[in-house]
Amino acid sequence: MKRFILLLNHDDISLSAYLQHCLGRGEQFEKISGNIFTFRKTEPSEERIAVVTYTNDDPDLKMKFQLEDYSALMKKRGWKILDIGKPEDIFDSRRHVFLQTDQPDLPLPLTGGKLAEKANRKETRSLIRCVTMLLLLLGFGIFFLNHDPDVFLSSSHIFFPLTAAFALWFLSGFYCVRGAVTLIKKKQCAGGFKNFLAVDNAVLFCMLTVFCIFAALIIDLFLFPDTGKTVVKGDQRITVYADPVPLSLEDLSIPAEGTYRSSRFTERNGLIMQSLYGSDQSFSSPDSTENLSMISYSVFRSAWRPGLDWVENRKGLAKLPEDEELAVKFNAGSVRTDGHHRLSVRYPDTLFVFYTSGEITGSDSDLIKERLSLP
Repeated sequence: MKRFILLLNHDDISLSAYLQHCLGRGEQFEKISGNIFTFRKTEPSEERIAVVTYTNDDPDLKMKFQLEDYSALMKKRGWKILDIGKPEDIFDSRRHVFLQTDQPDLPLPLTGGKLAEKANRKETRSLIRCVTMLLLLLGFGIFFLNHDPDVFLSSSHIFFPLTAAFALWFLSGFYCVRGAVTLIKKKQCAGGFKNFLAVDNAVLFCMLTVFCIFAALIIDLFLFPDTGKTVVKGDQRITVYADPVPLSLEDLSIPAEGTYRSSRFTERNGLIMQSLYGSDQSFSSPDSTENLSMISYSVFRSAWRPGLDWVENRKGLAKLPEDEELAVKFNAGSVRTDGHHRLSVRYPDTLFVFYTSGEITGSDSDLIKERLSLP
């Protein structure tokens, strides 16, 4: 059997204790390749296993000959060489030597002074860095879901990686707590493998969390590239888009006489929800909203009503007062509006969100329903 162990915060004492624990439950260590440890099933044994990190202190000597001399010395002292790991750095200066003996009173090989104390400090620093990263990821998640919750639900390539990232984030947090408890209790030596595994698992799952988030963002970038043109005027800059949109300012008889015109359209189809987003705006300059005319609209379709409720709540529309007259015009279950620029239309499996610089009451409901294929 093979087992992946992230060798970042390991020390000889903890690694020895872990392999000793595995041997006691019938898993005999055989060899190591990178971070992959190979075990074979055997009878539980009380034999002793020791791991020594061997360092090449003399750059003029070849590591191979030094290890051969070291192995011969250990054999004379009663230790059997299980495996010699590959170099841990590009200078070929550090390697693991795995030893085993059936003699209970045999002295342990030298592992360096104050090794356990150094390892404890290293693991503590790793946990602090890991917790800091988890808090930053939590802040990113809260900002993302408050800023754009519909993208999360309507994009499978976003939903699944970020859901996996949340699960890995939770696991990393669990192992951070576990590692912190073992560090506080100073469980080293015989119980050191618990500390050793907890800290490394926390770091591993934290790394995987970051990987999932970056994967989601990169995939989204390739599927929905930024097609806008940047306009710079003085210290101000804006991005102008020229996407064809199903509903424009002219369709709703809204003046569009500004110098800059920007229209953007995005359509997403996810497993939980389908959505489209469109916007059309006209403005006079990048550094001013003078003569700004705009419409922005989103349509969300889903058989999962709690998802639509969540999007409506996150966008701050659920608290708007209902308008029965507009509900009749849109033939909808309910319509919420601030009476001027914001509108939320709710159907059994569809949510329509609309913003405009004009007046909501002047919008053509029949044209909007036709162009956006509303129920």
